[in-house]
Amino acid sequence: METEKSMKIMVTGAGGFVGSRLVAYYGKKYDVWGVTHKDLDLTDEAVVFKTVEKYRPDVLLHCAAVSDVAECSKKPELSHAVNVLGTEYLAKACGKTGTKLVMCSSDQVYFRKRGEQESLDAYLEPHWEDCIETPEPLYGKQKLQGEELCLKYQPESVVLRLSWMYDSLTEDELAKGRRNLATMLLEMLDQKQSRKFSDTDHRGVTDVTLVVKNMEAAWKLPGGIYNYGSSNDTNMYETVRRVMASFGQEALAEKATGGNVRNLMMRTDKLARHGIFFPDTAAGLEAFLRKGGVL
Repeated sequence: METEKSMKIMVTGAGGFVGSRLVAYYGKKYDVWGVTHKDLDLTDEAVVFKTVEKYRPDVLLHCAAVSDVAECSKKPELSHAVNVLGTEYLAKACGKTGTKLVMCSSDQVYFRKRGEQESLDAYLEPHWEDCIETPEPLYGKQKLQGEELCLKYQPESVVLRLSWMYDSLTEDELAKGRRNLATMLLEMLDQKQSRKFSDTDHRGVTDVTLVVKNMEAAWKLPGGIYNYGSSNDTNMYETVRRVMASFGQEALAEKATGGNVRNLMMRTDKLARHGIFFPDTAAGLEAFLRKGGVL
């Protein structure tokens, strides 16, 4: 494993949930330059080219995005400029410099409506990377476009489809009102407080610490698209019920019924064939909660 500081890694979105943790973790081993939107305007093609050519990173971890689904819809021009054009500019620049590009995409590319003649069982099959995606939200559409542009202009790009993630939150994240599933579950266990979870929402949820630690192996993957995170085989209510049951608090998980069925679940077989593994969602959450002091 390379440990010399001579290896240069550039991280976009360095102020975000994933990017900030990547910078902190790999900055101990490599020459890491984390950039935020204040440092680099991804919507300016000339600036992007000049920046990448000047720094000439060996690996570029592209985490920057307008990732709030509602914000994307409210500001479609801005989100397109960042999520699509910004990704295109980075891919072109990396293709020119020979930089290995890793794009953090999203499980939102799998968010589609159930077909009129489609059975529920068929709709709820976990997704493979080569599924034909027809995402419903604008964010998912933009991420899919970004993936295609990465592979078009830098064929060695590694596209990682990430799930919803969790971790302990920093003071700054708490001040911004950030929350995630793990922090909710910790509160439930600490306060013995019940909470309702959807029985129609099916998705994986991943410990971001594992996302970060596995990134070193991920940037060495052959170019292509990979589902990157914890798998799941059920809805959010059942997932939380399983986790709570492991602490003898199954009754704290209550079922919220109704609403359209959504399936963002991913198969991770392709990733596993390359030696990268994540625990399934319930197991990952239980391990995180026990590490956090819950007996």
